[in-house]
Amino acid sequence: MKRVSGVVPSTTITDIGAFQGVVSIVLRDGEITREEKRLVIKLAGLLGLPEDVPKRVYDAIVAGEKLEGGSEITKEDCLRVYAGMFQTAYLNASISEDEYLVVAYLRYLFEITEEENEEVVNGVHAELEEHVEKNVRQVVEKGVEQAKDIVDGLFNRILSILPEGGNKGGNE
Repeated sequence: MKRVSGVVPSTTITDIGAFQGVVSIVLRDGEITREEKRLVIKLAGLLGLPEDVPKRVYDAIVAGEKLEGGSEITKEDCLRVYAGMFQTAYLNASISEDEYLVVAYLRYLFEITEEENEEVVNGVHAELEEHVEKNVRQVVEKGVEQAKDIVDGLFNRILSILPEGGNKGGNE
């Protein structure tokens, strides 16, 4: 079976580990599209990675290596990063399933529960509602729900291709 990412931390989640997993996903087809690059840059910013780390991660993946280290990510930071990535993906008008796969992967990696996912989606929706005129709100609401459905579907696909229902420990 096709693996989503060759880099899935099995214990502590670090900023470098999360970034490396996402970059390995976007490089599955050998290239990074403009939209994927936008998501990767956004993720690096949300994770607060030092300026040299994204290039080091990219070089390691291309060389077939795994970069170790990084700072542990708290659950609060996982939720913040996931929310930022969900919103970035949703606001990108030309997003593809591959970009939503990045968001679904982060949901899996960060162990975002269904309840937490609902909170994130509701928070993104509320924030967007503040900046959108009333006549566009229905479009925004429908779009956020469609984005959530796509991410949820991909999240379930990720779980279905991993051993033991998504147990991270079986992937090393």
